[in-house]
Order: sequence, then structure tokens, then C-alpha cells
Amino acid sequence: YIVRYGHAAYTDLGPRVISILTCVLVLISVLLLPVDVFMTSYQKYSNGTWREWASDNSTRQQINNSVLYTYYTCYTLLTFSIFILLPFSYFFFEEGDADEDVPVADRCCTAFKYSACFIFLVCALLLCGAFIQFGSIPNTNGTTIDDLKYLGDQIKERGVEAALSTTISVCTVMGLFVFILYTAYGLSAFPLNFIKARGSAAKELEKLNCNRIVRDEEERLLISKYADGRPMIPADRRRMEKLRGDKHRYNELERLLDSERQSCWTKIQIFLRPFSIVLGIVLLLLSIAFMSSLGVTLADKFVYSNFTMGYFLSATHYHYNPMNFILSEAQHIFPIDYVLITLLVFYVAACTVNGIRRIGIWFFWVKVFEVVPHRTMPQGLLILSGLFSCAMVALNQVVLVALPTYATYGSQHYRNGTGNVTVVPCDNHAPPGECQLTQFASIIARFTLHANFYGAIVTYLITAFVAVYVVGFVVALFRRKRNILEKVIGTQAADEDDPLLNI
Repeated sequence: YIVRYGHAAYTDLGPRVISILTCVLVLISVLLLPVDVFMTSYQKYSNGTWREWASDNSTRQQINNSVLYTYYTCYTLLTFSIFILLPFSYFFFEEGDADEDVPVADRCCTAFKYSACFIFLVCALLLCGAFIQFGSIPNTNGTTIDDLKYLGDQIKERGVEAALSTTISVCTVMGLFVFILYTAYGLSAFPLNFIKARGSAAKELEKLNCNRIVRDEEERLLISKYADGRPMIPADRRRMEKLRGDKHRYNELERLLDSERQSCWTKIQIFLRPFSIVLGIVLLLLSIAFMSSLGVTLADKFVYSNFTMGYFLSATHYHYNPMNFILSEAQHIFPIDYVLITLLVFYVAACTVNGIRRIGIWFFWVKVFEVVPHRTMPQGLLILSGLFSCAMVALNQVVLVALPTYATYGSQHYRNGTGNVTVVPCDNHAPPGECQLTQFASIIARFTLHANFYGAIVTYLITAFVAVYVVGFVVALFRRKRNILEKVIGTQAADEDDPLLNI
């Protein structure tokens, strides 16, 4: 993807390599969640008893620590990439674009100067997480308090882990803003893109030729108007220069459309059209189910919890949750549930990239970069990879809200009772030592217990994410599909070259 969208005129491989490494690292970090759920679930049989190799608590702790330290390693590298490597690379290559004769040492100094604030920020986050106690569990009675204390009993607080949890949580909040801006629209526009009819390069080429004929006729009339040799008035002279300059642009657009019309992929898409519609409907249903799961969980949080508790909610309060139900039922056929959650992660990642590509990269109301095949600036690729990284860090938190029971306990069960034993799924009311949290759930719970307001902030941001998805779905449903030229050269370039692209 990075190679395809990188600007063809820039041969420097630095931004592309850094962007690719960052995206690969963040995808590895996100895919740890299915592995985490599997490792936690596989330690118990479906009848609620521990497997023979996991019957010893020290063995379980060793496995859990391996997964936990893998999380910390990946997120430490991601923190370095988001706060240090990407800002430094952005200013380094921007300085090189401004003046090709700038020495490398001077570019490094300038890049370090501008990225020093990011280094200071990440150091401050680590120190705050390690030494500052933001809040604590309120000393009151109630089921929710008992559930919070149940989680607290399973988590051993250590300074280094608290620092890393703080940094991960801050990156998660940053990523939720990316979710609101880009992923919400991508989840609606991406499946609808498969359903809507694709633009025809042949029809656009025909309209372009009609526009060419009209402009050629206008140029001929201007020439005949001054056939007697008298000089042109300034307005006609400017119009003549514009018409002649547009000829080169028409030739370039005609070449692009003709290349698109004759490409093998265009011909293959004609035969794949029925499958594209079916795939779009399936993906649309997946988006609706995912957002419905978030909506159900959020509704229960606002009803059964409050800001003081960080909107923490016991699993027993949830009503019907479609995604949680599907994955819980899929546990009966190994390894369907792990395949489904992996596909869900990849789907949300694809929708995030699609949303960034459609909306572009903005600084407030100014559009800074467009993500267009072979036309994206190197700095745009670096910002794209940074936005994608923040979004994927937040994805695990969003999945934890959408799949509260499954993402926290996996498929674990425990035996309830002494005489008439019943096997029930694990939740926050399980006896101590019977159920284990997934390691990512323990990371989030650690910071939630460390800073009560974090859960409230996440709840509000995810609520905004669901609301923006609804609005984005309506917009994507009625918005016309971009024509071929807009896909090839970008919407911003199309607007600048209007009326050539009014086809």
C-alpha cells in the first residue's frame, strides 16, 4: 500500500521504509490480541477445569508474562516510532525537500530541534505514569466496586508497567480521535464502495472528448474573430492562452483514462461485479454488527455505571451483544472464533486506511495532503503511518468495549457450586483463581484503576465514534461515487483543474 501510494517523482526510499516498518509493527501489535485471547482460553477445558500443563499457577504466570512482555515490547517500539522516529523523519525529509544542498548533519540538527518537544512529551508521560497516582477506587460499597476490586486483586502494580500503561493509554486516546475522524467514515464508505456501481472509463473518455471538441470550436471562433490581423483585446488573449494551455492537460487526462480503460484489472472487475455486491453487503452487515455491539455496551455503561467508576461495568449487566454472541458461539468450533476476530481486526484496519484515503490529511480546515496512488508526498506517507499507528493502538481498546466478555476472558469457563456443579462462562464474579484476564485487559484495567477518569474519557470518545459513524453512513449512502479521474489524480487536483474534469 505504501509503495503504491508513494509519489513516483520522489525516489528517496527513507520515508517509505520508515512508513512500512511502522505499519508492520503496529499490525503485529494489534494481532497480539487474538493470540492473547487464545493463550488465555487454551489454559482451561470447556468443562471449567485447568489443562494438565496449566494446572500449576507458576506455569500459567510464566505464559502470561511472556504475552505481557511481548505487548510491552511492541508498544514500547510503537511509542518510540510515533513520538520520536516519525516526527524526526518528517522534519528531516522536509528540510531536504526545501533545499537539496543542505548537509545531512544540518538536516539532523534541524529535525532534532523540531522533534525535541515530542521527546519531552513521551518522557513526561513515562514519569507521570511511574510516580503520579491520578486516582483510586472510591471507598464505597456496591457490586461495581467489588468488581473493580476483583480486577485489582489480579493485577500487581509495578512502576515500569504503570509507566508503560500510562503511555499506551495516552496513545489510545489519541487513536480514538483518529477513529472518530477517519475510521467512522471508513466503516460506512468502504462496504458501500463495493455495492455502488463503478464509474466507466469509456464514458468519461467520451465526455472528455466532447469537452475537447467544444473548446477546440471556441478556439477556432476566437481565431476567426481576429482573422483580419487586428490585435486581440486582453480578455480574448488570456482566454486563447488558457485554451491552448488546456490542450496539454487534455492529452494527459485522455492518456490516463485510456490506460485505465484498457487495463486488465478494469476488465476483470466487470466479471467480478456480482461478487463485489455480495462482498459489500457482507462487509456492511459486519460494520453494522460491530457498531451495534458498541452501542449496546455504551448504553449499559450509561445506565448501570457512572463517571466516578470510570463507566466500568460488570459483564453480567450486558444485554444481547451481536458480536460477543457470535464469537462466543463460534468457540464451539475451533479455531473459528480466532479466525473471526483476526478478520475483524484486519477489516477495521482496512476501513481506517480507506477513511484516510477518502478524507485526506487535514490541519484544522486546511487540507495538507491527499492520499492518491503514485501522488502522495513523502511527508504525507509519514503522517499516514502515524495516524494509522495511533488508530490501531486504540483498536484493541475498542474491541475490548465491543466484545467485553470475550476480549477479557476468552472462552474460559469455571465450575460453580460444590454439590450440583454448573459450568458457567467466566466473568468478574468468578471465584478468585478460577479465571484469568487477557493480558491486554489487564493493561487497560491497570491504568483504569490508576486513573479513574480514563474509562470515562474512553467511553465518551467511543460514543462520539458511534455517532459519527451514523452520520458518515448517511453521507456515504447518498454521496456520489468518485469518477475515474478523481481516483487517479485526487479530488483536490480535480477541483483545481475544473472545468476540465467536469465530466
